[in-house]
Amino acid sequence: NGTVSAENEAILQDYIACMESFHLGRDCGFPIGILDEIVHEEDDCLQRVYRGIDWKKSIVDSNCGVREPFPDLKLSLVNEIVSTGGAVEVDEIPDFGGKHLTPQQFHEALEQHGDLVLIDVRNTFECDIGHFVHPHTEQAATNPGMVTFSSFDSNFCAKNADSLRDKKVLMYCTGGIRCEKASAMLRKRGVQDVSQLKGGIHRYLEEYGDQGYFKGKNFVFDQRVALEAGKETAVVGKCIECQEPYDEIAGSRLCTVCRDLVLVCPACSQNLREYHCRRHMAWKSCYYTFLEVFDEVQLREQVEVLRRIRESLEPSKNRNVRRTLLRQIVKVQGRIEDLALGKAVVDVDASRRCRTCMETADICDGNCWGFWKQHRGQTRKPNTEAVQAIRVGDRVQPGPHWNPLRLGDKFEPDGQIRQGTVVELKSWGSGNNERDCVAIVWDTTKAKKPNEAQIYRWGSIACNGERMYDVMLFPPQPGLALSMTDTSTDNSPPINNP
Repeated sequence: NGTVSAENEAILQDYIACMESFHLGRDCGFPIGILDEIVHEEDDCLQRVYRGIDWKKSIVDSNCGVREPFPDLKLSLVNEIVSTGGAVEVDEIPDFGGKHLTPQQFHEALEQHGDLVLIDVRNTFECDIGHFVHPHTEQAATNPGMVTFSSFDSNFCAKNADSLRDKKVLMYCTGGIRCEKASAMLRKRGVQDVSQLKGGIHRYLEEYGDQGYFKGKNFVFDQRVALEAGKETAVVGKCIECQEPYDEIAGSRLCTVCRDLVLVCPACSQNLREYHCRRHMAWKSCYYTFLEVFDEVQLREQVEVLRRIRESLEPSKNRNVRRTLLRQIVKVQGRIEDLALGKAVVDVDASRRCRTCMETADICDGNCWGFWKQHRGQTRKPNTEAVQAIRVGDRVQPGPHWNPLRLGDKFEPDGQIRQGTVVELKSWGSGNNERDCVAIVWDTTKAKKPNEAQIYRWGSIACNGERMYDVMLFPPQPGLALSMTDTSTDNSPPINNP
């Protein structure tokens, strides 16, 4: 399964032809003698690693201001393409995977079987803005309520497998990958009649557009965010606050508890400092990431509500939730103590902060993570100032824009300021060639994983146009380091993240 993008079909076809002709042995520069030894006629087909791929194509018009979502070939070595928490091994899929239905077969099955069970195996926020509707019942597909795919087996399958054993089950996802494992999860639990949409929603919309049974938008995990089924695409999403029709997902609107994407319309967003998803809506009165606007009375009220919620949960079944609530209780109590000791003050006019990077609204518009970073160029003020000089091997310490809310204390337990070494120069903004962040390994074991590099801003541009530096050189060495945007004389060997 592969997704490619270009400005027109001809470019896509040329690229696919090139990929399918690629030969792992012959095209990787092996000497002829060695190649003859390692590549035999019977396994030649194994060397053509890009044949047999279900290529999904996206045409992108660069004149519309949208970057190509997949401009480069990226190869990654991973244990699992889709994590299942160990519920399904790759070699189990041929034995337990569901039956593959083409878009036409899937469409016909919906029309012919009024009693089938239709399951959407995507995350909740994806289901919220677009889903299949059963033509007989006019009901939306079952939403398992997932934040992460690995919970599908432990939550949905474990609770519903018995009731589905004698049912005809159809499932779907964005491109068909998640269904490979989701169908195996159900079949391993004894549900036999399980079918899945081959090629996922992507292929179905190519065939039926807005004339089929998929309603709304298809979330696509790249800078396009979501694709409409056609010109007559209906809005099926609803603002979680006012319940008015709304389906615009934004990286800046995240649940303050779990950081899941939340549908909140602009009108409601103006009246909220923080957002809560459907699962955590009951915590809306007591769980906040940023506490500076609350006085002691309000904070004590939050603690009481948090305690009541925690005590109402059975410990053996809600360990993680109870742990989350306990951490928040401790956090709020710490804030109360700081107010009492004069270490903190109430600021009712405090600026709204980004839930991801913890910066104020003038610094970050919320689109600072994942593919959302590609949108930031539209909201940032320009800055022609060159990035300060730095190179691999330089020593650093916390700098002028170090944010303790996100990065923790800048001091070690012994009171000494943290120090570390730059091991790599990187690009903070996705798709941006300017290397404006650094990977650092800290000297001490204070990090969660000792000797693992962590990423920090080094000249990335904030919304107000200011260049942000989480760290600074220690000690300052003017004239010794090189500009990050000019590495023509940098003889340092490339160092990758550990």
